[in-house]
Amino acid sequence: MSATTTVIYEKGTDFKMDYYLKTHMPLVQEKWAEFGLKSWKVLKFPDDSPYTVQATLEWESMDSFKKAAGSPSLQAVMDDVKNFADKPPKLMTGELVGSQ
Repeated sequence: MSATTTVIYEKGTDFKMDYYLKTHMPLVQEKWAEFGLKSWKVLKFPDDSPYTVQATLEWESMDSFKKAAGSPSLQAVMDDVKNFADKPPKLMTGELVGSQ
């Protein structure tokens, strides 16, 4: 069963979208494709939302996510956050149990 990681940045975060899309997300893809990262999407929320940006990462399985999260590449991905956001994100990962 596939898994999804949701990465959310709160409203008020000083966020550099250009860097995020052109540098950070390609870094994520480069570092985690070998572990089963299938795709990613980025949403920008309206100003009245409690959040500003959300990234959704699709994994082959929960085990794929766990391998990526336990790898040395996690540090490289997380160390890059300071280059585009002044606050850390909230992360949630779950296993897909239904879809249409």
